[in-house]
Amino acid sequence: MATITETIDFGQYPLQVRPEPLRLRSGNKRQAIIAAPPSPITSRASSFESLDQDVEKLQPLPPVDGGIAAWKFLFAAFMIEAFIFGKKNHKILPNLRADRVGFPLNYGVFQSYYFNHPPFEGNTNLSTVGTLGTAFYFLGAPIATYLVRRYHRWQREVIWTGCSISVIGLVAASFAPDFGTLVATQGVVFGIGILIMYYPVFSMLNEWFIDRRGLALGILCAATGFSGLFYPFVLEVLLDRYGPATTLRVSAIALTVLCGPVLPLLKGRHPRSYHDTVPKTDFSFFRMPLFYIFSLATLLQGLGFYFPMIYLPSYATSLGLSDQIGASLLVVSSFAQMLGQVAFGYASDVRIKRFWMNERVPVEALVFISSLMSGMAILGLWGMASSILRLIAFAMVYGIFAGGFVVLWARMGTALSPSPSLALITFSAFACERGVGSVATGPISSALLTAEVNTEEYGIGRFKNIILYAGMCMLASAAVMVVWYPWRRITRWVGRKGEFCGCPK
Repeated sequence: MATITETIDFGQYPLQVRPEPLRLRSGNKRQAIIAAPPSPITSRASSFESLDQDVEKLQPLPPVDGGIAAWKFLFAAFMIEAFIFGKKNHKILPNLRADRVGFPLNYGVFQSYYFNHPPFEGNTNLSTVGTLGTAFYFLGAPIATYLVRRYHRWQREVIWTGCSISVIGLVAASFAPDFGTLVATQGVVFGIGILIMYYPVFSMLNEWFIDRRGLALGILCAATGFSGLFYPFVLEVLLDRYGPATTLRVSAIALTVLCGPVLPLLKGRHPRSYHDTVPKTDFSFFRMPLFYIFSLATLLQGLGFYFPMIYLPSYATSLGLSDQIGASLLVVSSFAQMLGQVAFGYASDVRIKRFWMNERVPVEALVFISSLMSGMAILGLWGMASSILRLIAFAMVYGIFAGGFVVLWARMGTALSPSPSLALITFSAFACERGVGSVATGPISSALLTAEVNTEEYGIGRFKNIILYAGMCMLASAAVMVVWYPWRRITRWVGRKGEFCGCPK
């Protein structure tokens, strides 16, 4: 008798063979498992176990798209997303050239305090700290993806390491005596921590969710909007009462207490032995025009995405509204993003019956709707807003449609290939393109923002160029999808195959 252990993938449900002795006999039935090396004890050791007997020895893995294990993983990932990658909705400092919103760990709260208090008072380079955090998270995505695939067996340890590095970065920043040390700790160290922590989590999500992957990613992304409803205000109170040093240390302790207990729940669906062999990466999607269509739409959307969140509070105060109302508008936008991300994630999973086919809602259509409605909201609602009601309407509409775009990255990947390994690669590519837009926002806004305020003009004068730029970027993203549809129909009409043109058959 011989003992073997093997993992076999029957479709989307991998099964693991129990390490039990197999009795080998001859037969001509279809085989599922290759036996261990022949044993000299028996003359029949060169035969195989038949499929019907082997299936009884197979131990199924936890189910995908549901079950206690899958939802426990999603809950843990939600907590990590909420308190490590949480967003900050804050007022914009008019004297800063490249202020931002949405940086890891609500950096905007700290930036506002740093700018108005020593030892960093009046430093116009404070946004560099947040820029580095964003740059590592987005632009470092391809490197992180390579490491996740290369050391997939150790992805749980990578998550623990990333969390520890992030906490160390915050604690070290609390002792920063000068600006250079602040950049190195709260910018570089913390940014590296979240980079190596996030992408293993998304890789695990691809194992747990297949048919409901869009909804799962929508719930995961909605966590940042959830924390943005209350986390920034807690940090503001701590900063006002105790200063940045104590606040950073309390934040590090809070992250450890809130995220530490859920880290053991972050584990992949497949056993470690399933990842012993690193699969060869299929880069055939680089030959698909659809990949470049998605990439261009993502880049254009990213170039305009951040402007409303950055300048909406300043727009409100320029109309004579209070700072509290300006901050409340971003809270409304965060809540709307939560709704939009879950809704677009769910819509990307929905299957519709058309004639004899049962297929998902085309992701190209969802990309078009997201970008078109975002552009119309910017140009129509924000540009003509002269009251608090119109600003609230804009915050809701823009939050729902613009916030839902990032959730579609998962289905963009499956539109190119159903391979789970490819989904992580395409996701990192789209994240890198979004990062280009994030980093470019500061220099572009400096060139477009004017000093004069005239409530009788479009965009009250000062924000006219920014509104036109952001709106046109969104509409250009939608136009890319409009151009793609007839081109796809033409290529099909002339007889090209769907794999070559990068579209489903």
